[in-house]
Amino acid sequence: MMSDWLEGTKPKYIECIYETAIEFDLEELGIDYDTIDDYYIKYGKLTVTFKDGTTSWYDGDEGETDYKWARYENVLDESWNKVEGLNWWK
Repeated sequence: MMSDWLEGTKPKYIECIYETAIEFDLEELGIDYDTIDDYYIKYGKLTVTFKDGTTSWYDGDEGETDYKWARYENVLDESWNKVEGLNWWK
């Protein structure tokens, strides 16, 4: 019996993507937003450059990730491409 899948398109992975948040409470961190010149967040760490030229780094409040329901689920082939017709998430 032949498979209905084209070569390399048979589902190999089911991927679940969850959302989570990291919060930075400026008041708790003692930061007045008006004193910020620039900021960026990388690897969950907030880097703030202040108008006076100083730079500081802050860890955020990492909440609990809710693994009950995934935000997205993808059915993927061996090349990690979405399998046509099996993914209803955009």
